[in-house]
This record gives sequence, C-alpha cells and structure tokens, in this order.
Amino acid sequence: MIFKSYILEQNIETLNDYKLFLFYGENQGLKKEFKEKLKLENKDNEILNLFQDEVITNQDILVNEITNKSLFNEKKIIFINEATDKILPLIENTIDNIDNEKIFIFSDILDKKSKLRNYLEKSAICGVTACYQDNEITIRKIISRKLNGFLGLTPQIINFIIQNTELDRNKVNNEIEK
Repeated sequence: MIFKSYILEQNIETLNDYKLFLFYGENQGLKKEFKEKLKLENKDNEILNLFQDEVITNQDILVNEITNKSLFNEKKIIFINEATDKILPLIENTIDNIDNEKIFIFSDILDKKSKLRNYLEKSAICGVTACYQDNEITIRKIISRKLNGFLGLTPQIINFIIQNTELDRNKVNNEIEK
C-alpha cells in the first residue's frame, strides 16, 4: 500500500497495521524524523538497527532476529538502512515468519522499476512511502509548526531560516533547536 509522507507525519500510528514498511527517497531529514518518531512510538519494544550489507553478508541474522522471541519485550522493531533491490530475496523468504515484529526499511532513491519497491507496493501487508525533497512551502510549515507560540517569529525570520538552510530539513531542525 502506498502512503503520502505528509499523512504519515500527522499519524505515525498508521504504520502499526503493517509488518513491513519502506521509506525511500532523497529527503534524509524526513526519513530521520520518521525513524525518531517510530523509536518514540515503540520505546517499550526492542529496537534493532541493521544495514543491508550486514544482512546480506550474514543472511541468518534477519531470520534469527525474527524467530528469536524476547522474554522482556513483546515486540521487536527492526530498522534496515541503506537498502537496495539486493535485499528483496531475503525479504521474500522471511516475510511469512514475521509475527510481532515490525521491519522498517530505509532506502535512497528507488525508481519505478525497482523490484523492492514494486513488491512492497503490491503487498497487502506492506506499506511504502516516498520521501521527496522538501520545497519552500513545506519548510515554512515546519518552521511555523515548531516555532508556534514564539513571540518574535516574523516572516523575515522565517525567510532568514529558509535561506540559511537551503531547504534541508536536517539543517532547519538544527537551527530551530539552537
């Protein structure tokens, strides 16, 4: 199932309905925010961070993590970073074994011919969202939302932040935190 990223930003709980979810695209800041929200949403669960190279090198690691149940946590959240089409055979072999686990895959740009993207888009138990680059409108909304209630917030300050961050969500968040 395909989701718009702005809908997931508003309601991250939607992801609980899917065993496996793919975030792909060029917007590293948005993917980082999704990962942080997922960690907050699942702070009582075991969280495992893997990279595609690790999983491909040691193919048993994913199967073992899915089949090994924890005595302390009901659910297990697995993040797979830097994924490409190379991981698809492993996903196909393990998807039926996923029970209380959730797997979130983070990838860079995947074109429409991507086998991984097509497989997950067509699956009823998987979800996909594209993380496209932010534009000036989305950056303005982020700044306004995060600095809502700040008395000195003027259009000039918003424009200054936009110019200095080059429409990069990570830079915007860093500037706001300062």
